[in-house]
Amino acid sequence: MRKRTRFLAALLAGAMVLGMAACGGGDDTKSSDTVTKAAGETGQQTEANTEAAGGSESSGGEKIATIAITNAWASWCPYFDSGNYTDVVSDQLYDRLWITHKDGTVSPRLAESYEISDDHTYMTIHLNKDAKFSDGEPVTADDVIYSARLDCNPAFNSVKRDQMKFVKGTNEGGAWENEEDLGWEKIDDYTVKLSFKEAMSELNFLNMMNRYFYVIPEHIYSQYTPEELNEATPWKENMVGSGPFIYDTSIDGERIEMVKNENYFLGAPKIDRLVIRVVEGSQLLSVLMAGEVDVIAGGGIAALPLSDWPAAQEEANLETVATTNYAYQAMIINCTSEKIPNAECRFALNMAINRQSIVDNLLGGEGSVIYAPFSDEHPFVDESKLNMPVYNPEEAKKMLEDNGFDFNNTLELIVPTGNEIRIQSTVLIQQDLEAIGVKTNITQYDFATLMDMMRKGEYDLGMCGSAGGIDPTEPLGWLGLGTNQNFPCIMDYSYTELFAATNSVLDQDERAEAFVSVWQHLLDDSPVCYLYSENHRTAYNKDRLSGVNFDDAEQLNWCTWTWEINE
Repeated sequence: MRKRTRFLAALLAGAMVLGMAACGGGDDTKSSDTVTKAAGETGQQTEANTEAAGGSESSGGEKIATIAITNAWASWCPYFDSGNYTDVVSDQLYDRLWITHKDGTVSPRLAESYEISDDHTYMTIHLNKDAKFSDGEPVTADDVIYSARLDCNPAFNSVKRDQMKFVKGTNEGGAWENEEDLGWEKIDDYTVKLSFKEAMSELNFLNMMNRYFYVIPEHIYSQYTPEELNEATPWKENMVGSGPFIYDTSIDGERIEMVKNENYFLGAPKIDRLVIRVVEGSQLLSVLMAGEVDVIAGGGIAALPLSDWPAAQEEANLETVATTNYAYQAMIINCTSEKIPNAECRFALNMAINRQSIVDNLLGGEGSVIYAPFSDEHPFVDESKLNMPVYNPEEAKKMLEDNGFDFNNTLELIVPTGNEIRIQSTVLIQQDLEAIGVKTNITQYDFATLMDMMRKGEYDLGMCGSAGGIDPTEPLGWLGLGTNQNFPCIMDYSYTELFAATNSVLDQDERAEAFVSVWQHLLDDSPVCYLYSENHRTAYNKDRLSGVNFDDAEQLNWCTWTWEINE
């Protein structure tokens, strides 16, 4: 662990002040059959193309690539959905400051370079002067600051603002308390100063805030109030971004089509048309083999079923990739549920789950058991130093009995559609709990509905996953009072304070050691039962497509402008 942490620190140090090199490299519910066309000049093709787009090339000679995802995007606004199904769409239409890599380093996107102050209290960000929005207007510091202020505006319904909680002038949920004090400052048209609340590791920003911070055009959206921007209409009617592709048409809940941005500042995509299509998980391999799609999205949002994995590996035209990652699956416990009265009962439920059975029977060994956030491969997790809720059904039942658990109650266990292994793991968990006398009722919901139910506390146990990340503060998104993803319904600031105490530890080895107590408190309290980290099994048609990098996709960067249709 120490060696890995030092390696990470060395990588970060090498990236700090240098200019950065460019990146190389199912839900079966149909909500509508309406084809939607972008307003104004952003759409460049006819609606008929929606029917024609399939594999890499249509009869009209366009170079087309089709990405499969297993759940529909939930919003046209990049800030309104915490699910990564929307991020795969937003990543094409909008830009973030950097491309984040699996090892914690970054490459430029909107930001050419950055510097960290000697005292680690602020960052200076230099923007690419060639960046333009799809309507031809330049991307400037004003757009970056406008985007940050909107995200932090308490009147705007962003579900991603908790990643801004480290910025000067924000509260624990990332909302600004006084807009004039917000730590985003324009130095000149292409330089931004970002001030933190206190001295901290830049890792928090590079890998978390940046990951969900999409830059939108001030000249388009500033004409609306934050309250008006809480509605879908302004986003659907405009959709002006600086990303590699431009919105063209869509069928709600089924597919989106985009055309390449000829003026993309990192290089015009080599693909004329990009299609993002919703495909049921069980159908992913068949549509890939049939040439209806070219690539399974990866990034934890579309994985080949384990039952299809051997067949996919045998297909000569497919490149199959199983990537280890920092993503994790978990069972979240509603801390306000009267049926689960205290932390001891939560710990007991945590202890009753046979994680190894999930990994062996559902993942075929393509994954690892976890108890703390992330796997033991993560540089900030060392499970050997933790007292974990290892599977012990007899002790779990006794702990429930000793702490007043009412076995007559039935716990409502909710799970989103789309991820078949997660759904199957829910059934195994139900059996584990039944073995100690705990009754559950499993109900499936679409992803957006489930997220809303968990935010409102309308459940007892809920299944969810996260893409994780190199930044160890990532789990706070689920645990902080005032965040928009406080799914366990935490009612105090204990986790916010615990994580905040680690931010001032700048040495990465020392910081990793500081997290031991954070993880132990999290395990003892058990608002989240971390279950397993699954190797992401994905594939693409290598005869048709090249330039795909699934390691970057794991961090929600698809870099589609580097993809190329093979002639």
